[in-house]
Amino acid sequence: MSTLGPATSSHLLPVGTLLHGNYRVLRYLSSGGYGNTYAVVSADFGQRLAVKEFFVKGVNHRAADGLSVRVSNSDNVELFQKQLARFKREAERIASLNNDHIVRVHDAFEEYGTAYYVMDYIDGETLDNRLTRQRQPFADDQARGVLMQLLDALRAVHAHGIWHLDLKPANVMIDADNRVRLIDFGASKQAQSEGESTSSSLCYTRGYAPAEQIRVQIDRFGPWTDLYALGATLYHLLSCERPPEVDSDEYSPDIFHYPEGVGKQLREIVFWLMQPSIARRPQSAGEVLDYLSENSELSEDTVDSEPSERPEPSESPLPDGSSKSSERTVKAQPLETQFRKRDRIVSRRQHILAVICIIGALLLLAAWIFSEHLKTQQPVRNIDTILIESNHQKPKL
Repeated sequence: MSTLGPATSSHLLPVGTLLHGNYRVLRYLSSGGYGNTYAVVSADFGQRLAVKEFFVKGVNHRAADGLSVRVSNSDNVELFQKQLARFKREAERIASLNNDHIVRVHDAFEEYGTAYYVMDYIDGETLDNRLTRQRQPFADDQARGVLMQLLDALRAVHAHGIWHLDLKPANVMIDADNRVRLIDFGASKQAQSEGESTSSSLCYTRGYAPAEQIRVQIDRFGPWTDLYALGATLYHLLSCERPPEVDSDEYSPDIFHYPEGVGKQLREIVFWLMQPSIARRPQSAGEVLDYLSENSELSEDTVDSEPSERPEPSESPLPDGSSKSSERTVKAQPLETQFRKRDRIVSRRQHILAVICIIGALLLLAAWIFSEHLKTQQPVRNIDTILIESNHQKPKL
């Protein structure tokens, strides 16, 4: 593959370009640090789709033919090849997912010195653009709808051992029917994947990344990493403010600023999702969905004059210290109440375990004392000894 060559003034494919003999470029949609996205139509079925092209800003340029992608500096060839491999893995990961709230990948190929993948065309806008256009925060019911859909998407992503690692309003599309879809898996990582450099973990957005991501503690990445970003996204939707950047392991709810009318449950969900400590965040998207389902009777219009208290520290990451059950009827409780209840359950279990250990130790001690006592007793006498002592003779056989 040729990588060097003279450049043209444009970094975009011309309208009308035919890709892979099937996808004709209709118009340019957007660009990111690692690619350009175009609206296309398939020649075989006339289906409207989107194509993402791998093109690194500051590293690539378009060759004189206006189509081929070249590396501007030979020193960047190795970097380009590594990032190209990551781009192809991104396509493979999205293609492995099948969920109504995740953009689908239909095809992938290499052409013009770079790589492409074909995905759903979404007739909508990003959450970021929606906020800018409507110039006001999302209403509680609308924000809750987005939350539920993204939780469903993350549950599917995490079930495949994939962490998105760049969830934010700019990476979520929403259409006119308020259906949302998660896009841009460029920063994603596969759990226990091989051949990936740690540099990919450095790609994050300030305010949406938890401490383990900022500190590049890759072995601590998990569903809770994306859930922190989900909490930050929810906060942005409810407040129109950028999420606070938390540098310590403890913080107060006072750092969050909401407009009047935001319901208590959603504020508590944000606080729960954005806990600095991994153990105090929910450990899975399903856990949050269960909580919302069990507490659906809580009115989103209920507003407290005071923010929720910070949940008490605990050793267990689960909200109530027990397994979930869809058949169990749960009384609606604030999150901080559930944390305290969980601590009491953990404490009772520890006390019971301690009592069992003490009883077991006492039983072992009693058995040892009894065995030592037996050793001090006279040995068992045989029948000859007994007969002699009783002045009887042994019976003759």
